[in-house]
Amino acid sequence: EKFDKYWSPGEDNAHISLEKFFKSSLSNYKEVRDIPSVSGTSKLSPHLRFGEITTNQIINHFKFHDNHALSKHEEHFIKELYWREFSYYILFHFPYVIDKPFNKKYENFEWEVNYKDNLENWKKGNTGIRIVDAAMNELLETGWMHNRVRMVVGSFLVKHLRINWTEGEKHFRNCLLDFNKANNVAQWQWVAGCGADAAPYFRIFNPILQGEKFDKEGLYVKKWVPELEKVPSKFVHKPWEMEIKYQQAIKTIIGKDYPQPIVIHEKARASALEAFQSLKKN
Repeated sequence: EKFDKYWSPGEDNAHISLEKFFKSSLSNYKEVRDIPSVSGTSKLSPHLRFGEITTNQIINHFKFHDNHALSKHEEHFIKELYWREFSYYILFHFPYVIDKPFNKKYENFEWEVNYKDNLENWKKGNTGIRIVDAAMNELLETGWMHNRVRMVVGSFLVKHLRINWTEGEKHFRNCLLDFNKANNVAQWQWVAGCGADAAPYFRIFNPILQGEKFDKEGLYVKKWVPELEKVPSKFVHKPWEMEIKYQQAIKTIIGKDYPQPIVIHEKARASALEAFQSLKKN
């Protein structure tokens, strides 16, 4: 019922979106693409997924044959298209990655066994971690999620909650409008540290710092977690540091209208590092 509010499908609209992106966000893409509260990405991924536009058509739009020197922003965007193609290459040549790690030593990683409650809290945006819940709410509402927070929610599921990346891959498969097997698997294995081109196991996103860095004013969180709308921006990501004069106000929100964090970052990080280092030794 909400589809028309967010999306305009079709080949014509795909090319309209491409033109709009070239005239607006591409000129400062490398910086603005990481800010989830602004429209800094192309949002062409659903059009690509349904074949309404192709990577060749997008790349040809850069007019290489006119001796056009690429800016750093244009080059960065094209690299991401290449990464998309690389994901298909990996899936074609190593089909087992669809449900198993590309790096086979991670097949022996000990994931949490009793994780159903935490998985449901993650899916429903009830983790108590502001940037994570905002991203999951955006996904449920629109069928899409900003790329920066895709990495944050993925890292949180795999490394803070120690839930197998396949659970996250399955949920995204069911919810993302731009889902395709190759990209979805590659992205999840990247964040889990077990893919062909993966983040190292010790890279664990701090979701609080990620929120403060890329959503400094809390605009993204306040949009998708309206329960926090009245919280002063400087405390959106860390309400427990609320100044004395605000403490009474925050008590009516956190823990009542909005949950407490289901894990403490420092403890979850230490536990994840211990598990990954143990695997490394073996």
